[in-house]
Amino acid sequence: MVGNPGESGSVLTIMTPATQDRSRLLPWFALATVYLVWGSTYLAIRIVVQEIPPLAAACLRFLAAGIVMAGLAAVRDRTVPSLKQLAQYASIGVLFLGISNGLVMWAERTIPSGIAALLVATVPLWLIFFDGLRPGGQAWSVRVWLGTLVGLIGVALVARPEGGVATGHWPGIIALQVATLSWTAGSLYSQVVAERVPVLTAAAIEMLAGSAFLAVESRVVGENLAAFAVASRSAWLGLAYLMVFGSIVGFTAFAYCLNELPASTVGTYAYVNPVVAVALGALILSEPVSAGLLTGGALILAAVLMTTLRRKAQPAATQSEPVASAEG
Repeated sequence: MVGNPGESGSVLTIMTPATQDRSRLLPWFALATVYLVWGSTYLAIRIVVQEIPPLAAACLRFLAAGIVMAGLAAVRDRTVPSLKQLAQYASIGVLFLGISNGLVMWAERTIPSGIAALLVATVPLWLIFFDGLRPGGQAWSVRVWLGTLVGLIGVALVARPEGGVATGHWPGIIALQVATLSWTAGSLYSQVVAERVPVLTAAAIEMLAGSAFLAVESRVVGENLAAFAVASRSAWLGLAYLMVFGSIVGFTAFAYCLNELPASTVGTYAYVNPVVAVALGALILSEPVSAGLLTGGALILAAVLMTTLRRKAQPAATQSEPVASAEG
């Protein structure tokens, strides 16, 4: 309910109980959106790359999302980045999207979506581990070493092929490991960028730079772009879902959560997303869920929990980090 404007031109807003309830619930709805949307992107990727070249699909995805973000940034941020800022955020975009996300999409041609999600879930583990190598980073502890060991055992169980080695299995596993390391490098680099830009501007630069890099990758490996013309309705719907929900809706919900909820609460998406991905892969694509997969997944999530909980308080996620999931 809105009152009349005062003499100063301000507007008095009267919050009713119902309005207050909605205001309190909205951040949690946004977090649930992050859980579901970013967890489901693995399923969408798996559907898309069965028919459409993965690098070209990723290029189109981030090109469309980047143009939308650039339009929003022009209206909301009204910031003109310097050449140095453009170079820095473009580099982050290449690490995040051009390399990491591109490799995830390439790997899912042969790797089930649930396995891909569980391996990508190790990113927080590697972030903490490699953070100890940089000046000013968190020093390694027994908890970090133990968590890393447990995580590696989990990765071995998840990566182990069930019922024989399928064609392209190990190249896909290696690609996913490189993807996690590239995302880790991009995350650590984003923390040392001194001259930051607003969040929408950062997202636009990173998405457009990632798209350009993916276009070059697609060209170099010789992907067959004619596949777009014969792709099924399901593949196109999957790609549209990645563009709209994975890249725009998911990001917007994530950024809103960071402003409204504790960073530690928002960070729980790292534990929930792989569970959602495994469940959806099994339900919709009938991907096998073996004892080894469940055990390895549990160990990976336990390792991430072990290394991320009860650490020194970290600065809240900054506006230089518009994306926070290798698949998101």
